Amino acid sequence: MKIALIPAKLNSSRLKNKNFKLFQGKPMIYWSIKSARASNLFDKIVVSTDSKAIENKLLNLGVDVFIRPKKFSQERIGIRDVVVNFLKSFNSNTKIDYLCCIFPCAPLLLSSDIKEGFRKVKNKKNKFVFTASNFSHPIEKSFKIKNNKINMNFGKKYLRTSSKFLKDSFHDVGYSYWATPKVWLKNDIDYQTNCSFVKIPNWRAQDMDTSDDLKKIELIFKSLNRKKN
Repeated sequence: MKIALIPAKLNSSRLKNKNFKLFQGKPMIYWSIKSARASNLFDKIVVSTDSKAIENKLLNLGVDVFIRPKKFSQERIGIRDVVVNFLKSFNSNTKIDYLCCIFPCAPLLLSSDIKEGFRKVKNKKNKFVFTASNFSHPIEKSFKIKNNKINMNFGKKYLRTSSKFLKDSFHDVGYSYWATPKVWLKNDIDYQTNCSFVKIPNWRAQDMDTSDDLKKIELIFKSLNRKKN
């Protein structure tokens, strides 16, 4: 059995109610469910939530709902904790072979991304597969502001180095994560050992924490759908 688990808590600290904010006429989580369903990979699509109110909102979306304890929705709780809580509570006579955790606010995640992740995690060399993208500018030239002063993250070493001589650096984009239950439960995921990723182009790798983020994602989403039509 393959399960898509979508964690969707009631409250969000930065962009209020973003999991169910209307996006292109549908609740935000709808688009993650749609991509999961379009992949034709999953035996079950399950939303893990801490809220009965969310359960009621999901009645017409054709998914299973798992009510998790409130403690698994606190700010410091990681996604692995939510997955493990589900796996330890799941009652079924059918063995779960793979679980893909898909974030609820990922309208730019495509079903093809999900399928590529599964293709990679089936390779026994890859115990964990996530979505990632390259930074659009070399991180060697990045800096922070401290006490109103610029502090180069990598010192002065790369100030005179042309960007064309610096290699791409990558980051997790927080769209989807594939692994077997054994790997999720073991807690030895370090993003390096026997791990791989599905590369998302950086124009499609967008975080959603502010209203500006939302506007940008909506523009990209509309552009993607115009290309399909």
